[in-house]
This record gives sequence, structure tokens and C-alpha cells, in this order.
Amino acid sequence: MFNSWLPESQDNLPLTWWKQHPVYLAAIIALVGAASMVLTAVLGFEGAPWLIFTYYNAFSEWRLWTIFTYILFNPPDIWILLGCYLLWNFGEAIERHLGRRSFVRLLVLLWLTPPAIVTLMGLAGFQGPLVLGMLGCPLAAGITILEFGVFNAFATLYPRAKISLLVVTLDAWVVALMFSSIYAFRHIAGRQWAELIVLLGCIAMAWLYILFEKGALKLPSLPKRSPQAKKPAKKSSTPTVDDILDKISHQGMQSLTAEERRILDKASDEMKRRAG
Repeated sequence: MFNSWLPESQDNLPLTWWKQHPVYLAAIIALVGAASMVLTAVLGFEGAPWLIFTYYNAFSEWRLWTIFTYILFNPPDIWILLGCYLLWNFGEAIERHLGRRSFVRLLVLLWLTPPAIVTLMGLAGFQGPLVLGMLGCPLAAGITILEFGVFNAFATLYPRAKISLLVVTLDAWVVALMFSSIYAFRHIAGRQWAELIVLLGCIAMAWLYILFEKGALKLPSLPKRSPQAKKPAKKSSTPTVDDILDKISHQGMQSLTAEERRILDKASDEMKRRAG
């Protein structure tokens, strides 16, 4: 299915073209994120339980689809819109470099990391306050964490890329470290430990994935047996004198091959030499 949806032959090609401009998957994801603000505004906060993922919401209310829909809960905000624009730019750079198939794997990992962390916290009995009418915080909500993960992936892939921030231009890794620190200290100041763990988990996932794709990180593998150990010992095809004598006793001299006669004659000559 993966090969049929994302054929390897089109891995580095744009999805489509618009007014002679290439359109990549990163642009589609960014546009969906921006459009989700309209969906959130229509549903209102009363509709949050139908989109947001929490352990209680998913496994007590059986709203398992929230594993996939939590990313669509985005109240209208200029920063979310700016994040979608950055997702478009930095995500497209990753997609062009690694190919669409690899970019999709990165998106899926970043998408599933927050629900996975939230679920582990729920299993551990972590409880938070009542949020948006739902029990069982922490929660996963919004596209911001995906945008942040993609930017950190870009900074890992292109650490020395120059990024302009108003009047100053900094390396990508510096900007990523700066923004990561700001987000982390915000969560620490608000004692939002669950959100901090989700943030760090997504940063680590983006970093490890890019290192793996660059070949700087390899998955552990089971030790393999040596080829010699796998191959059974070959039995010698040359008959011994005892084998030939045994054959003579059962089948007679006429049954011997020329090679067997040669071996027998050689052994006889050797015995005569030793006797003499």
C-alpha cells in the first residue's frame, strides 16, 4: 500500500503544480493546518472532546479516532498561521532532500509521538485538572507540536543554514535551541510537566530520525552467525583404503573404479616400500 500511494519513482517530484510552481506534500499539510482553524471555530470549544486526544477521552469514552484528529484542533491564532507557513518552507526543504517517502515517515512519527506519550502517562496514573470539559490530562491537541518537530528536524538536517530573525541572522541549530529553550521554560514556569515531556519527546524523535536518515545512527541488530558456522562440514569425496577394501568384500574387484584402483595400488606400493 505504501508503495502504491507513494511510488519510489516519484519520490523527489512535486505532488502537483500550481501556476507553474511545484507543490509538495509539506504545502498540503500546512494548508490543512490553516484550514483547521476554521473547523475549530465552527465547532467551538464544546466540540473539543471530539477532536482532542487524552487517555480518558480515547480509552474510556472510546473516541479512538482522536489519535488522528487531535492535530485538527487549532483555535484561530496568528502564531498557528505563522507556524503553518514555517511548516511549508522547512518541511518542503526536508521533503526535497530526503524524498517524500522519508518525509511521510517523519510526519507519522511526529504525529504519533504525543498520543503515545500521553497514553503512557495515562497508564501510569498521571492525572491533571479539568481541561476543556475533559478529565485525564495531559492531552495532545493542535498542529503546533508537529510544526515544532519539523523545524527541529530541519535544524538537524541543515544545522548551518542561515535564518533571518528581524535584524539578526542565526544558524538554524541556534534558532532551534533558542525556541526549544523558550518553550521548555514556559512549561516549567507553568508546572506543565506533561506538556514538557511531550515537547522533549517530539524534539528527540525529530533529531533521532534525521540522524538515522543521515547514516549517523544505526538500529541495533542481532549478531549473525558466521557463514562457516552455517555450512555443514563437507564430507570428503575421496574414498579411503578401508572403504575400498570393504567395497571389494561386498562387490568384488570388478566393482572398483579407476580412481579406486589407483588409490589401492598406491597404498600397496607404500606398504611394499615400508616392508622392504
